[in-house]
Amino acid sequence: MNQVKIGRFIAAMRKQQHLTQREFAELLGVSDKTVSKWECGNGMPELSYMQSVCKILQIDLNELFSGERLTDTDYKKKAEENMMNLIEEAESLKKNIVGGSVLGTADDIEMDKYEVHRTNTAFWSTAGNELLGATALPAWGNFFPSEDKLRLLGDLTGKSVLEIGCGGGHSLKYAADSGAAGLYGLDISEEQIGRAWEYLASQGINAKLVCSPMEEECGLPADYFDLVYSVYGIGWTTDLNRTFERVRSYLKKDGIFVFGWSHPIHKCVSIEKGRLVFDNSYFNEKWYSANIGDREIMLSNRMMSTYVNALADSGFVIEKLVEEIDRERAAASGSDFGRKALMLPTVFVIRARKG
Repeated sequence: MNQVKIGRFIAAMRKQQHLTQREFAELLGVSDKTVSKWECGNGMPELSYMQSVCKILQIDLNELFSGERLTDTDYKKKAEENMMNLIEEAESLKKNIVGGSVLGTADDIEMDKYEVHRTNTAFWSTAGNELLGATALPAWGNFFPSEDKLRLLGDLTGKSVLEIGCGGGHSLKYAADSGAAGLYGLDISEEQIGRAWEYLASQGINAKLVCSPMEEECGLPADYFDLVYSVYGIGWTTDLNRTFERVRSYLKKDGIFVFGWSHPIHKCVSIEKGRLVFDNSYFNEKWYSANIGDREIMLSNRMMSTYVNALADSGFVIEKLVEEIDRERAAASGSDFGRKALMLPTVFVIRARKG
């Protein structure tokens, strides 16, 4: 299908209904940025929105896919062409994977850190935990050995610790239960900070919580922490090198930094009819926008070498890289995700020391 032609058609039909982009977006329950993206030919309405789009614009699906008004003579021919185009596009659909979730169509974007922060903050302030699930220590990720087994954080007794992307505070409770004496948490979402504060207070745990993007100056003390860690948080940064430089500045000499994220090879491969299929290039590090449910996220793909080199450039010494799997749990799951985890890593965790 010609997305540019369809986009122009949507814009023309919207104007015929005397609707601004914002008014059209409000009727659909999407952002005006999403409507603008459609009209510029940079994406198509999700399937769940198509009927509403057609109803508001007073067109039918065949006209939407054709990008033009159709006469009775054109209708059957265009219907057949559109069906073939849909089949071809479904087979070549670009996928991305976050955690265990396969995203819908992922559109490449030019990264604007303020727009990324706004979009991802809105995601985690509303339905993020429900749509992606929340991973918290002792878990590092699905079908990945737990911290209780790996002991990557080391002995936390009396240690000062900072969590990047603290979410609802459950990993900070794990640190407190393991003997940590000074607890700090950092998160981009005020709502997540509020949830963490309420949860930790209910457990009788004191922690200092800061709301800020991880790559920005936020007033955290320098040369203060024995340990900085992050569970599925680091990958949301707009600037990996700057984030690692911030983390290094927070740590004491020889302080430890441990973080885990979705393995770069994981987002390239899906299971289709019992086989592993490459959907994405490992070398593709572009920023993309995608929807999970009715919520938008913005992320960047990064190669493993990008993480390793950024750590080295920021003055860290890598002590351990873990790419393991809990085979028993993966095999017992009976899911495609579990079968995939038996064949390639879905999570990685790195332990590094401030040099």
